[in-house]
Amino acid sequence: MKLPPGRLAPTAALLVTALVSAMDVTIVATVMPTIVGELGGLALYSWVVAGYLLTSTTTVPVYGRLADVYGRKPLFLVAMSVFLLGSALCGLAPRMELLIAARAMQGLGAGGLMTLVATLAGDLFPGRDRPKIQGLISTVWGVAAVLGPVAGSLIVSYASWRWVFWINLPIGLLAGTILALTVHEHVERHARRVDYAGAALLTIGIAALLLGLVEGGQRGFAAPLVLACFGVSAIALTLLAWVETGTPEPVVPYALLRRRLLGLASVAAAILGACVISTSTYLPLLVQGAQGGTPEDVAWVTGAVSLAWTAGSIAVGRVLVRRGYRGAALGGMTLLSGGGVVLTRLALDTPLPLVVAAGTIVGVGMGVTWTTLIVTAQGAVEWAQRGAITGTLQFFQSMGGTLWVSLQGAVLSAAVASGLRAAGIATTPEADLAGPGVGMLNALLDPATRVALPPDQARVLADVLINGLHLVFWLYLGAALLGLAVVALLPAPAALPTAAPDRAR
Repeated sequence: MKLPPGRLAPTAALLVTALVSAMDVTIVATVMPTIVGELGGLALYSWVVAGYLLTSTTTVPVYGRLADVYGRKPLFLVAMSVFLLGSALCGLAPRMELLIAARAMQGLGAGGLMTLVATLAGDLFPGRDRPKIQGLISTVWGVAAVLGPVAGSLIVSYASWRWVFWINLPIGLLAGTILALTVHEHVERHARRVDYAGAALLTIGIAALLLGLVEGGQRGFAAPLVLACFGVSAIALTLLAWVETGTPEPVVPYALLRRRLLGLASVAAAILGACVISTSTYLPLLVQGAQGGTPEDVAWVTGAVSLAWTAGSIAVGRVLVRRGYRGAALGGMTLLSGGGVVLTRLALDTPLPLVVAAGTIVGVGMGVTWTTLIVTAQGAVEWAQRGAITGTLQFFQSMGGTLWVSLQGAVLSAAVASGLRAAGIATTPEADLAGPGVGMLNALLDPATRVALPPDQARVLADVLINGLHLVFWLYLGAALLGLAVVALLPAPAALPTAAPDRAR
């Protein structure tokens, strides 16, 4: 990709930031067992992830809107500073509770980095070059998905797990410094109101919703705390809808979402998020759990998905120019749907290359669809709205994945419990993670303990697990087909939409 003059340094800074943000997710997942072994607090394990998820998801649209008011660069530097401070505190955490708090601070910064990298990339490159730069950013995410686990393993093998967080500091400082020195924006300084009330209500409403989903998966959705969270979320989001109607520049861009193209693109982004989380969460469970594969087998599958996403993101640029965004989106969702059909047919004895092939089809579809949606949305709005619409699409994608994985998790848990009872294996309430049925399934997932299971029993457990996973993949297929129907409703222009002249150089 040939870069316009003066764009090499800021583009490199954006790609490095994307790499740091993406690897922070995959690398931490790899070292969490080591962290728990040193700090203790196994009961708080999920909150290390949930705390980061809560803050990073809820702040995405807020950063996007503020970036349209104050400019991308100042907000980027704020987000990077918060992210690096959180990283430093994570590495210093002496116990699990403080690690969770520091991860939440990291998420406050990461939410801004995720949306501002995509927004600045849209500013720096004109319309026809945007598919290439967004594809390049997707390539970085694909590389991070592969390198993250490897880097995490190397760090805990040769140094302290704390360096997983501290390594962000020099890299982030370098990226922030380069971007501060090389990006120059023209921000209109007329009086503009910031919708702080809307931002607060949105944050409270979504945080309460995500908290309810996380706790519901552990305690059951009828637990008082879970119901209270859902109640707070409903009240906050209702108040948000009321407040936003009287706000000239709302944090949620309702006026943009009422436009057919952008409203449908946001719905498609939520559905894409559901497909992404379905694949990344449950395909490894099928390979290592039901099929009895090794972590190396899982790496082959997840690596194929990541590399295919990258390939789809890069290849879609020509399709966008020749066939328009509707044709590209239809192609991406068709691949996601076709991959879903293959996923529903996977069995205990399906050869690994065929599983890799299924993941590859899905990965290409993800790359094609996401790049199409983000490029199209950015090209359809003015500079002053680009941060808002970029943050909105990323917010919808994240929320779609979060809500969908909760639904699929509940379906899988119910199916597994029913299958265990039908097989005559004792089960216990959801809160009791040490029950015999659950314990044997855990043993099935670990290659070191799987060999101790009697072959007949291992086969029964594998059948129970794959039957539940088939239901999960049917849900995935339903989501993908719905996405196909949604993008079919997109208007079909002759070319990509174009926005007003950019202000970032």
